[in-house]
Amino acid sequence: MALATWWASDPLMDLTPVSDFQVRLAANDTQLAAINHITVADVEQRRRAGHRPYMGYMDGTPVTYGWVATREASIGELNLVFPIAAESRYLWDFATSPDWQGRGLYPRLLQAIVQAERAERFWIIHAPENLPSGAGIQKAGFQAVGQLSFQRDNSLGLIPFDLAERARIGAALLGVPLIVDGLSPCWRCVEQVVCTCQRDPESCSCAVEIRSTLRQYPT
Repeated sequence: MALATWWASDPLMDLTPVSDFQVRLAANDTQLAAINHITVADVEQRRRAGHRPYMGYMDGTPVTYGWVATREASIGELNLVFPIAAESRYLWDFATSPDWQGRGLYPRLLQAIVQAERAERFWIIHAPENLPSGAGIQKAGFQAVGQLSFQRDNSLGLIPFDLAERARIGAALLGVPLIVDGLSPCWRCVEQVVCTCQRDPESCSCAVEIRSTLRQYPT
């Protein structure tokens, strides 16, 4: 999984406004639960835990959403739980309704959130096989700083990209060490989810956006 960040000192990418698209904090828990495909009780529990939901509306109709963690966050696929510092935010659980996908709403939602939240640093993770998510994050102005990977003892680490200092701070946020290499850039393989990496590395869709090739991280 790739870790990306946007800091308050960074510029936002210049995106053409989408007519009639607005973003604001979600106030209607029933409406949010419906588009998020969770229960109202789940929404209430997330709110109590310090998560803030944002919703994107097209002509008043909710079409996209995302959550902002302010106190603690988790990455369920990696069994990773970590606290969020006061100056930081962790962005998670974003989705756009199928009928509205492909219209560039995701990067605009991200930009609206970083402008609305009073924080110095924003962090977000996406699975490398999720190409639309990675593209939307980049279009919003976020920079990839590292790739989460497993070590030989099955512990988690972060392989830094070019932004070494931001990678170090990101690793500290997640509570994992910086590492030189890992066993696999594909978390689906490590978690033993069906993936072509183990059968045919050259055709693996999971590796498309990873900066290093699978040959550098043999399984």
